[in-house]
Amino acid sequence: MVKMLYSVMIKIDETLPWVELKGEYQTRREAKKAANEFLNVIKIKIVEIPEKRPPMKPLASIKAVR
Repeated sequence: MVKMLYSVMIKIDETLPWVELKGEYQTRREAKKAANEFLNVIKIKIVEIPEKRPPMKPLASIKAVR
């Protein structure tokens, strides 16, 4: 018999990729509890926010055809 194990994936922002937490859990309840515990103890440090930001150059452009 194959056991179903759950992993926890967290997405903080649309610009950042999914983050997989360490560990595998046997039930969804355990996985949800682990995610809540992680989010309760997480600390975020803002390192630097520039006053003026130079404009970004586009990597690709879309040409509309009419």
